[in-house]
Amino acid sequence: MKVVLISATANSLAPIEEAFRRYAPDVEYVHLLDSDLLFHLERAGEITASIRSRFVDLVRLAEQSGADLIQLTCSAFNGMVPYLQQLTEVRIFRSDQAVLDRALEYGRIGLVSTVSATPVALSGYLKEKRPDVQVISEVEDGAIHLLSEGRKQEHDEKVIRLIRKIESRVDVIVLSQYSIEHVRQLVQSEVPILGAASATAQHVRECLEETERQRLTRT
Repeated sequence: MKVVLISATANSLAPIEEAFRRYAPDVEYVHLLDSDLLFHLERAGEITASIRSRFVDLVRLAEQSGADLIQLTCSAFNGMVPYLQQLTEVRIFRSDQAVLDRALEYGRIGLVSTVSATPVALSGYLKEKRPDVQVISEVEDGAIHLLSEGRKQEHDEKVIRLIRKIESRVDVIVLSQYSIEHVRQLVQSEVPILGAASATAQHVRECLEETERQRLTRT
């Protein structure tokens, strides 16, 4: 069975590939990347008709490739999933769905992000699932681009500072983007730190295994 990963930045590719190697090595996956989408969102400040149209094209390509599941990898666009799901029978998952469902087991949830649109999308999901949840966000907007500029250490230091600013006020920390998951290995904290890519790979494996079990039961 096949999962198609739809990405809006190349910075998401390596983290999700590493997560699949570690947690779902038998899952077949392919990438669909439109690396201008994140820049487009930053320029526009909102999801535009053009962005929606390009995502529709990506979903159609995923269908044509024989996808059993479509997985977004860029958290800033997760709010589009309900719209996109209406266009296809292939299940589409948010990049943050698995990690946020885990985070909801805690009281106060801290979100660490390097793209300003990310905490808005994540907070909406959390509030929909549990209206009384307390969400605290720390953002270093634009720091994600340091990775593609070869300034990884500077990027990581900024993310670590965000973690330090938020850890005393929350019960769990969510590293909201795949591009910052690696920082989890660089910092010790008294509160759990959850990575989105790892949770996604495990969730995809479980979903595909369940789909295969259902298929075998019907035959």
